[in-house]
Amino acid sequence: MARKRTLVDDPRWLELCREYQGDIVRFGVEVCGYELSVQQQRLLLSIARPRARTSVASGHGTGKTKSLSIIVLWHLLCFPKSVTLVTANDMDQLNATLWKEVAVTVEKIGLGAFSWIYPHVFVGADNHCHVVGFDDQWFVESKTANAKTANKMAGRHGENFLVIADEGSTVPDEVYTTLTGALTEAHNRMLITSQYTRLSGYFHRTQTELSRENGGDWDAMTFSSVESPWVSDAFLVEKLGEYDDDEKRVRIFGMPPEDSSKFLMSQKVSHALYTRGRIIGDDEPYGWVVSSDVALGEGLRDKSTIGAGRVIGYGDSGPEARRVEVVLIPLFTNQVKSSKLAPRIVEAGAELSNVTYVVDKGGIGGTICQQIEEQGHVLIPVLWGKPCWKKENKDRYLNLRAQASHHAARAAKEGRLSILTLDYKKEMVAQSSGIPKDHSGNFRLKIPEKGSPAWEGRGSPDLWDMVCFFFLENVHYMVADKTGAANTESAAEQAQAAAADLFKDLMTD
Repeated sequence: MARKRTLVDDPRWLELCREYQGDIVRFGVEVCGYELSVQQQRLLLSIARPRARTSVASGHGTGKTKSLSIIVLWHLLCFPKSVTLVTANDMDQLNATLWKEVAVTVEKIGLGAFSWIYPHVFVGADNHCHVVGFDDQWFVESKTANAKTANKMAGRHGENFLVIADEGSTVPDEVYTTLTGALTEAHNRMLITSQYTRLSGYFHRTQTELSRENGGDWDAMTFSSVESPWVSDAFLVEKLGEYDDDEKRVRIFGMPPEDSSKFLMSQKVSHALYTRGRIIGDDEPYGWVVSSDVALGEGLRDKSTIGAGRVIGYGDSGPEARRVEVVLIPLFTNQVKSSKLAPRIVEAGAELSNVTYVVDKGGIGGTICQQIEEQGHVLIPVLWGKPCWKKENKDRYLNLRAQASHHAARAAKEGRLSILTLDYKKEMVAQSSGIPKDHSGNFRLKIPEKGSPAWEGRGSPDLWDMVCFFFLENVHYMVADKTGAANTESAAEQAQAAAADLFKDLMTD
């Protein structure tokens, strides 16, 4: 049986190598069929250097992933029996971004002037790509990067060896020690790309002390969304209004975070909650919300809390951003049995108009939520370990807890949160000013697990959690029938009066 023709049997392959091995920009344009931005061209030229060490801190929409697909396929197709190792802390994210883009680029090559290459490239569903006929010798593979798998990274090397670490700010230093130790030959290259999520670790060092600017080996570059032709002005305006200062620096400008605080808000901001007074007018269409964080039981460190407040608006930015006035905190104790808590929560809203109850459903809270629902009350159960539902929040926050905590802290800083009762002020200030923060990959905010070292021995912030419930993305409200003492008519009565006035000329006695 005749041997099946491989890539190296095609005389056009040697010509491809001669033309594009030393010109990756032309490879991206002519072979892959892409238009390239100035930032993308700079990245490609950097990684094409012998013994390249390239580090990219990138904002949104800079074409980084498309550039990586070009680099992966350039290295695979233009260097005989090359090996490329792609690593990241989040393999699911890598599948949804880089590997998807590699598959798209291969398809694009198959539709262009270099379609003869297409049958020689196999892209598998298992994070693996190889030249057909050379499965174990000429390939691209992925491995998860974490401290437990660091030693498994060892063993890959060769004359044409490329390492790519995506979202490299989250990759542990132990992994980098192993990877950089394998780069021993002249045509070995390494590329780290990431959003700049933290001011420590190996990626941070490649951008600072190990950079060529400071006498090191790493070509450190910054990709800004503002300079990208793929990012619209409308997107920039939207995100500049939506993001806080650190999010702007990291997600838009590709710069390191600047806020050195390890907490969401300071004691100064916490104290200001008690000095600004009313922030919602009696004539505004606000609603009433009763919020409750449910403790596990009696005698524990956790305490059950109940708070009632006025709520208006939605989101965390713009003129209609959410404002909250916490009016009452009728309960903060671990002395109420769980069987008695539901009536206490309902009682807190008994005198309020069109009240919405927002109650922690975790643990024994599930039974309490059921009791409140059975009485016919409007209830929004809270399971804030769940991921956010809205896409913009899912991209920014690890889960609902992080979303609500950040929105509440931002409202406090911007004067959109006020506490009108002095009950438990000391505890509230201590809790709200001691919420630690951290970031996962893609600079998604997260709140560390309770009891972890980041909490520095603090107990459960039950009072502040109760306040954060007001800012959950799915907490809606009904406009109160009575929006202040000066307005004694119900919403229905006001509507009837307005209708009567509108049609008064048509009415006869």
